[in-house]
Amino acid sequence: MGSRVYLAGSSNGVIMNNQQMLRDFDSVAASWDQEPRRVQLARKVVDAISCEARPLQAMRVLDFGCGTGLVTLALASQVQEIVAADSSQGMLEQLANKLGASGISNVQPFLLPLDGAGQLPDRFDLVVSSMTMHHIADVATLVKRFNSILKPGGQLCIADLESEDGSFHDDPTGIQHNGFAVSEMEHYFCDAGFRSVRSVPVMDILKTRDGQQHRYPVNMTIGRRED
Repeated sequence: MGSRVYLAGSSNGVIMNNQQMLRDFDSVAASWDQEPRRVQLARKVVDAISCEARPLQAMRVLDFGCGTGLVTLALASQVQEIVAADSSQGMLEQLANKLGASGISNVQPFLLPLDGAGQLPDRFDLVVSSMTMHHIADVATLVKRFNSILKPGGQLCIADLESEDGSFHDDPTGIQHNGFAVSEMEHYFCDAGFRSVRSVPVMDILKTRDGQQHRYPVNMTIGRRED
């Protein structure tokens, strides 16, 4: 691998339940990027982050639930450092291979233990997360944790599905939420102490269900920690 994978400690974390641990992302890591909609969504998420959070070259960023690094690598040239955190060793190995091939040196893969979010590093200017929160049982606690690891004035950007009927995922293993109403996600932010909270549409994911095309909107919520 082209980059070392760092292991987080297991204390002071956000606990994921047993259903979450049954989700085997390692087995699909090698083929993850072969789905065009995932690549397209990552680009749209990065566009939204760039427009709304306006990353700067001096920033230190956390990408929580980074997967194979589709969002991470697209942001890397805009900031000083990115900690790319995920609970799947297989996903992080794919990211590390990309880093080795590209020569990108400002990304630090960071393995979260399966029993929780662990001892996350802190003092970030920006925390981002894409399509991860619907796997987290206690989103409210995690958003508060994000607030605590941000520098004063730091920003949080979370992109995820809008509330849907449960038909989005072919395999529901590990799914804790069928998306989020915009008001629900904004409430998590406000309750955690974020200010200037707002949400923007990212894109609609199109899937065929029972012979009909369904639209599944993805939104991004943004908030700023108080100075």
